Amino acid sequence: MELQTKRLFLRTVTEADVAVVRNFGKDEFATDEDALAWMRWVKDKNEEGRLIVNFYIWLANTDQCIGRVYIHSKPELDGEVEIGYGISEEYRNKGYVTEAARAVLRYAFEEAGLDMLAAIVKPENTASQCVIKKLGFSRYGVRMVPDENDVLCNFDYFRLYCNEI
Repeated sequence: MELQTKRLFLRTVTEADVAVVRNFGKDEFATDEDALAWMRWVKDKNEEGRLIVNFYIWLANTDQCIGRVYIHSKPELDGEVEIGYGISEEYRNKGYVTEAARAVLRYAFEEAGLDMLAAIVKPENTASQCVIKKLGFSRYGVRMVPDENDVLCNFDYFRLYCNEI
Protein backbone atom coordinates (compact mmCIF):
# COMPACT_ATOMS: atom_id res chain seq x y z
CA MET A 1 0.00 0.00 0.00
CA GLU A 2 1.15 3.50 -0.75
CA LEU A 3 0.16 6.96 0.49
CA GLN A 4 1.38 10.32 -0.77
CA THR A 5 1.46 13.73 0.90
CA LYS A 6 2.89 17.03 -0.23
CA ARG A 7 6.38 16.25 1.12
CA LEU A 8 6.27 12.54 1.87
CA PHE A 9 5.83 9.11 0.39
CA LEU A 10 4.54 6.36 2.68
CA ARG A 11 4.35 2.67 1.91
CA THR A 12 4.14 -0.71 3.52
CA VAL A 13 7.21 -2.89 3.17
CA THR A 14 7.90 -6.41 1.95
CA GLU A 15 10.66 -8.83 2.89
CA ALA A 16 12.73 -7.27 0.09
CA ASP A 17 12.83 -4.14 2.28
CA VAL A 18 14.50 -5.88 5.22
CA ALA A 19 17.44 -3.44 5.10
CA VAL A 20 15.06 -0.48 5.43
CA VAL A 21 13.25 -2.08 8.37
CA ARG A 22 16.50 -3.03 10.08
CA ASN A 23 18.12 0.36 9.47
CA PHE A 24 15.15 2.25 10.85
CA GLY A 25 14.80 -0.16 13.79
CA LYS A 26 18.49 -0.22 14.73
CA ASP A 27 17.68 -0.62 18.41
CA GLU A 28 15.16 -3.39 17.81
CA PHE A 29 16.82 -5.62 15.23
CA ALA A 30 20.39 -6.89 15.63
CA THR A 31 20.30 -8.87 12.38
CA ASP A 32 18.39 -9.05 9.11
CA GLU A 33 16.89 -12.29 10.39
CA ASP A 34 15.50 -10.45 13.46
CA ALA A 35 13.83 -7.91 11.17
CA LEU A 36 12.49 -10.65 8.89
CA ALA A 37 11.10 -12.54 11.89
CA TRP A 38 9.24 -9.41 13.01
CA MET A 39 7.90 -8.80 9.49
CA ARG A 40 6.68 -12.41 9.34
CA TRP A 41 5.07 -12.06 12.79
CA VAL A 42 3.15 -9.00 11.55
CA LYS A 43 2.02 -10.89 8.45
CA ASP A 44 0.90 -13.90 10.53
CA LYS A 45 -1.05 -11.69 12.95
CA ASN A 46 -2.83 -9.98 10.05
CA GLU A 47 -3.74 -13.37 8.60
CA GLU A 48 -5.18 -14.31 12.02
CA GLY A 49 -7.42 -11.22 11.85
CA ARG A 50 -5.41 -8.74 13.93
CA LEU A 51 -5.00 -5.42 12.14
CA ILE A 52 -1.36 -4.30 11.94
CA VAL A 53 -0.29 -1.89 9.18
CA ASN A 54 3.15 -0.27 9.17
CA PHE A 55 3.72 2.63 6.80
CA TYR A 56 7.37 3.61 6.41
CA ILE A 57 7.99 7.26 5.57
CA TRP A 58 10.29 8.60 2.86
CA LEU A 59 10.93 12.18 1.90
CA ALA A 60 9.22 12.53 -1.49
CA ASN A 61 12.38 13.71 -3.23
CA THR A 62 14.87 11.19 -1.75
CA ASP A 63 15.43 7.52 -1.10
CA GLN A 64 15.85 8.19 2.62
CA CYS A 65 13.46 6.39 4.97
CA ILE A 66 12.94 8.78 7.86
CA GLY A 67 10.27 7.13 9.98
CA ARG A 68 7.23 4.98 10.45
CA VAL A 69 3.55 5.45 11.26
CA TYR A 70 1.52 2.41 12.18
CA ILE A 71 -1.93 1.36 13.19
CA HIS A 72 -2.54 -1.86 15.05
CA SER A 73 -5.14 -3.48 17.20
CA LYS A 74 -3.71 -3.55 20.69
CA PRO A 75 -4.79 -6.34 23.06
CA GLU A 76 -3.81 -4.16 26.04
CA LEU A 77 -6.46 -1.64 24.91
CA ASP A 78 -9.18 -4.29 24.58
CA GLY A 79 -8.45 -4.63 20.86
CA GLU A 80 -8.82 -0.93 20.07
CA VAL A 81 -6.72 0.18 17.11
CA GLU A 82 -3.84 2.40 18.13
CA ILE A 83 -1.88 4.83 16.00
CA GLY A 84 1.81 5.23 16.73
CA TYR A 85 4.84 6.71 15.07
CA GLY A 86 8.56 7.25 15.22
CA ILE A 87 10.93 9.40 13.23
CA SER A 88 14.69 9.69 12.96
CA GLU A 89 16.05 12.33 15.29
CA GLU A 90 17.40 14.61 12.56
CA TYR A 91 13.90 14.89 11.02
CA ARG A 92 12.01 15.78 14.20
CA ASN A 93 10.26 19.13 14.71
CA LYS A 94 9.68 19.64 10.99
CA GLY A 95 6.04 18.52 10.86
CA TYR A 96 6.80 15.25 9.05
CA VAL A 97 5.18 12.97 11.66
CA THR A 98 2.00 15.04 11.77
CA GLU A 99 1.82 15.10 7.95
CA ALA A 100 2.40 11.35 7.69
CA ALA A 101 -0.02 10.54 10.50
CA ARG A 102 -2.78 12.61 8.84
CA ALA A 103 -2.40 10.45 5.72
CA VAL A 104 -2.62 7.29 7.84
CA LEU A 105 -5.70 8.65 9.64
CA ARG A 106 -7.41 9.06 6.26
CA TYR A 107 -6.38 5.51 5.35
CA ALA A 108 -7.68 4.14 8.67
CA PHE A 109 -11.06 5.83 8.43
CA GLU A 110 -11.67 5.78 4.67
CA GLU A 111 -9.94 2.59 3.51
CA ALA A 112 -9.79 0.35 6.59
CA GLY A 113 -13.27 1.43 7.69
CA LEU A 114 -12.39 2.17 11.30
CA ASP A 115 -14.71 4.30 13.42
CA MET A 116 -12.16 5.25 16.09
CA LEU A 117 -8.43 5.31 16.69
CA ALA A 118 -6.74 5.34 20.07
CA ALA A 119 -3.35 6.69 21.06
CA ILE A 120 -1.33 6.20 24.21
CA VAL A 121 1.47 8.59 25.05
CA LYS A 122 3.80 8.75 28.02
CA PRO A 123 3.00 11.93 29.95
CA GLU A 124 6.61 13.14 29.70
CA ASN A 125 6.69 12.73 25.89
CA THR A 126 5.65 16.30 25.13
CA ALA A 127 6.56 16.10 21.44
CA SER A 128 4.25 13.14 20.90
CA GLN A 129 1.54 14.82 22.99
CA CYS A 130 1.74 17.81 20.61
CA VAL A 131 1.38 15.60 17.53
CA ILE A 132 -1.64 13.79 18.94
CA LYS A 133 -3.34 17.08 19.79
CA LYS A 134 -2.56 18.56 16.34
CA LEU A 135 -4.24 15.52 14.81
CA GLY A 136 -7.43 16.29 16.77
CA PHE A 137 -7.34 13.52 19.38
CA SER A 138 -9.07 14.16 22.71
CA ARG A 139 -7.74 12.93 26.04
CA TYR A 140 -9.83 10.24 27.74
CA GLY A 141 -7.83 9.72 30.91
CA VAL A 142 -4.94 7.45 31.80
CA ARG A 143 -4.38 3.79 30.94
CA MET A 144 -1.84 1.46 32.50
CA VAL A 145 -0.26 -0.71 29.81
CA PRO A 146 3.16 -2.31 29.27
CA ASP A 147 5.80 -0.08 27.67
CA GLU A 148 8.38 -1.15 25.08
CA ASN A 149 10.28 -2.98 27.87
CA ASP A 150 7.12 -4.78 29.04
CA VAL A 151 6.98 -2.68 32.23
CA LEU A 152 3.51 -1.49 33.28
CA CYS A 153 3.35 2.31 33.01
CA ASN A 154 0.75 5.04 33.02
CA PHE A 155 0.05 6.46 29.58
CA ASP A 156 -2.19 9.34 28.66
CA TYR A 157 -5.02 7.82 26.64
CA PHE A 158 -6.52 9.60 23.61
CA ARG A 159 -9.21 8.87 21.05
CA LEU A 160 -10.21 10.26 17.68
CA TYR A 161 -13.49 9.31 16.02
CA CYS A 162 -13.91 9.29 12.24
CA ASN A 163 -16.58 11.99 12.37
CA GLU A 164 -14.14 14.34 14.14
CA ILE A 165 -11.74 14.83 11.25
